[in-house]
Amino acid sequence: MVKHIVFLKLSEDGNKQKNIIIERLNSLKDNISFIRALEVGVNFTDSQRAFDISLTVIVDSKEDLERYATHQYHLPIVELLKSLNTETKVVDYEIAHKNNDNEFGNATIEKRANQYFDGQVTSRTVIDSDGKNKTLGVMMPGKYTFETKSAEHMEILSGKVEVEVRGEEINKELIVGGEYFEVPANSSFDINVLEITDYCCSYID
Repeated sequence: MVKHIVFLKLSEDGNKQKNIIIERLNSLKDNISFIRALEVGVNFTDSQRAFDISLTVIVDSKEDLERYATHQYHLPIVELLKSLNTETKVVDYEIAHKNNDNEFGNATIEKRANQYFDGQVTSRTVIDSDGKNKTLGVMMPGKYTFETKSAEHMEILSGKVEVEVRGEEINKELIVGGEYFEVPANSSFDINVLEITDYCCSYID
């Protein structure tokens, strides 16, 4: 993504139309569809170094920034600022798209829910950008047994469960929100859900 920041120092004539300028700048977001985010800042300090207004625009790419520069709605605003002898400074730079650990980036989610145990356990399949499957779901209080084909990494996002993985030395373990457990391929586990529990299951090849 690309962030485009413009600093404006208004002339005497510009200050007379300051409110109009701010209104026109704010209207860019509603009239240019590919602007992802826009912010207009108004300076409140008396510093000699300070500019009067800042405009921050975020678009997806450098190509979109070029489209913005020549857009039919943007150009008249540029001409207005020039006619008022506005001094401007510009900074353009790329910003990385950050994935929150609590979010899936570039993922496909299947609409139809998976339902187990008369709807007491439900989930939806999430296919990430690498083509790997996960399930994101909710378990209501109760005791359930799951069979596995692939190995599973089960994150408990919130809630509390007791887990017993078949064939392991430590048979029963208490897992709370923020913790996880692993299940081998071609095995099974018993889970006692002590309170409503959100989970995310990743399948390991």
